[in-house]
Amino acid sequence: MKKVFNLLIVFLFCIIAPACLADDFDDFAGIDNAWDGQKTITNKEFEQVMDALQAKTKQKEAKQKKKRAKKISGGGTSLHDELNPDKVIPELESVKPVAEDLLVNIPVNLIIDGKLLEKGYYNVLGERDKENNKIYLSLYQAHYLKAKLEATETEDDYGEEEVNFVNIKTYNDSFIKLIFGSIDFNAYAYVPYNND
Repeated sequence: MKKVFNLLIVFLFCIIAPACLADDFDDFAGIDNAWDGQKTITNKEFEQVMDALQAKTKQKEAKQKKKRAKKISGGGTSLHDELNPDKVIPELESVKPVAEDLLVNIPVNLIIDGKLLEKGYYNVLGERDKENNKIYLSLYQAHYLKAKLEATETEDDYGEEEVNFVNIKTYNDSFIKLIFGSIDFNAYAYVPYNND
């Protein structure tokens, strides 16, 4: 009996399977015409749809930003217009890092314009005079100008690793060479010195 039942199932399967497969093949008869009737989309239309989708996300982000600002500031406006939560706070100049001063240690007493400049540490500031296009090196201690001397512009960077530099090189027994470099120019000056 078991054999007859198994045979009957196999026989039914052989009869029904081709009928099912024939229906499936009918679905593929129009595969060549599958793209007929579809509209082509231009780049402009695609970009408009993408912009619309991105606009929604930008609106969500703006709402979230307002919520965060409301939590921080309490939701009200400030007495000062520049501090309102809907305004962009301008970057404060005092927060920006200040350019480092160029500091040099002068180990000898210099003679500049007939005056004695004592040995010590000096901030050096290089300036170009706009009227006569000459370069001057100003030597400061704290915020006091101690000396100002004329320098000669050069293309030489003296093998220094940094763009902004100031250094002293020995020239001969009575002069030192003060070298200065910045983004704007490189310069040098021969300065007489006193060993006392």
